[in-house]
Amino acid sequence: MENQIDAIIQTETKHEWPHIPKIQWEQVYGPISNTNIATFTFFILVLIFSIFANKALKNQKSKLRTAILNLISILDNYFVDSLNDKKFSRAFFPIMWWFFIIILFWNLFWLIIDWLGSSISPTILLYFRPINSDLNTTLVLAIITVIAFLGISLKYIWIWNTFKWYFFNFSWNSLTEKIINVFVWWLHLFSVPSTVASLSLRLFGNIFAWVVLIWVISYLWVVMSENLLEVWRFITIPFWFFEIFVAFIQAVVFMGLMISYFKQNKTHH
Repeated sequence: MENQIDAIIQTETKHEWPHIPKIQWEQVYGPISNTNIATFTFFILVLIFSIFANKALKNQKSKLRTAILNLISILDNYFVDSLNDKKFSRAFFPIMWWFFIIILFWNLFWLIIDWLGSSISPTILLYFRPINSDLNTTLVLAIITVIAFLGISLKYIWIWNTFKWYFFNFSWNSLTEKIINVFVWWLHLFSVPSTVASLSLRLFGNIFAWVVLIWVISYLWVVMSENLLEVWRFITIPFWFFEIFVAFIQAVVFMGLMISYFKQNKTHH
């Protein structure tokens, strides 16, 4: 790792970076990867914020308290309207709320790290990697989502009905239709692992492409600033606002897919 840092420091003045990340995480020291460091740093910041938020919620005049309650109210209304069931929405509000917040602020946290890396030194980027650009992270999020909606199916449709509908859904009118229906629900069963793949790869692909784009833009920022008298800094501003928009959209899309899966598995197939 030290050799990598020395190489980047030496080539920084020659404009031979950007350091384009590998698809997999990169080892920093022993079993610790740059994704681990970014994750631990983020959760330390979350812990610090939680302490301040807990104190703010006890203060009736706190602006932070008002902002938190407004955000919770907006998401709660959205979940209730989407699921058409207030009790069901409140039961699964914590997991949907957590996924939205964690994905959004993971992405925004990386924008800050990337700005520090491009403005101060690109060596910072060797120790931090966007958490959602690691396929292991997005895979865990997808697996949790699938386990949650299968649990909803078992709870609201019961074990036997869930088993029957996936493995032997011999329902419909004619014998031919019944046989076709069994086959169709076998396809639904195969869609469970494909859902894990689609959720994880979609989020991973979008964020990884975003990382490559923003690092290339940062590289051009450095190169062109010398010739354009810092004008290039203003040209890159739209890209930063676009990435903020992408960070928000990725969180909304993932949360929307969760709501769709939860709603489908709550009712009888």
